[in-house]
Amino acid sequence: MKGCSTRTVNGWTVNRVHYSADPEKDPATEAGKKWVEDAQRGVRKRDWRQEYEIDYRARSGQPVFPEIDENIHKIKPFILAPGAWTVYLGADPHPRTAHAFVWLAINKFGEKVVPWSWWPQEQNDELEGLGKPRLTVADYAKRLKLVDKSGLNLEPWRSVMDQAGKIFNASEGVDYFQKYREENVYFEPAKKNRDLSGYDSISEALKLEKFEDGEYPGLTIMEGCGDNDELFRQLRDLRFREWRGIVTDKDAPEEVEQKKRHLVDCLSYILLDGPEFVPIGKQRNYPVQYPKIGW
Repeated sequence: MKGCSTRTVNGWTVNRVHYSADPEKDPATEAGKKWVEDAQRGVRKRDWRQEYEIDYRARSGQPVFPEIDENIHKIKPFILAPGAWTVYLGADPHPRTAHAFVWLAINKFGEKVVPWSWWPQEQNDELEGLGKPRLTVADYAKRLKLVDKSGLNLEPWRSVMDQAGKIFNASEGVDYFQKYREENVYFEPAKKNRDLSGYDSISEALKLEKFEDGEYPGLTIMEGCGDNDELFRQLRDLRFREWRGIVTDKDAPEEVEQKKRHLVDCLSYILLDGPEFVPIGKQRNYPVQYPKIGW
């Protein structure tokens, strides 16, 4: 039957049904051509190949964020007007590389902008080259407080950190959440980036939205602010791992290259948290994580 095939995966018989099995969707017909044209609108080519054409290599070696465009997503810096934006902070700690931080602001219209980011990897490398200790949590906390008190209006309404921060130093009986609390900087556990859902949230935010006076992205990045240019590079350069296996035996895994992506992860933690605009005067309710001490 046209559009249908069978293969064996790990001992299981798998029936594959392509959309062309439906006569009304067969691209060889006029009706089918029209259906394909309509169905492809708004769908990325790699996703179409993977989901509709059943191409198991569709994402292999492909950019994770093909939507990113310097001419669209980079904007000139501006100062956030007090009360007009709600700021969120995402953190990605790591025992071997520098901790990464991204600030994201959202207004009442749902527009999202990254006004600042920080990933002092070069500073850590320089310190190591001089035989000096790398930056400590106390050093990071000091810088975060300076950003809070700056005139950039970046004090976060909510701060989230990779859940792995609880276990990096588990053997020592201390986690990064605790270390930052000791410096009076408080983070809440971020949702996990399961099945790359956090990256899907970034892709969705980068899409253009239609307005009366044109199309604009839902997420932009202020050019040259902190390490925002590095964040843009990480978004632009991040790719799915190239699959070199035999796809007739098993599906190619959707894995992202193990390369610089710490700032990208920070951004994904914020978006997974569901950031929203919070009007002035609203009281914040902190979840009680440690009932015995009321916090």
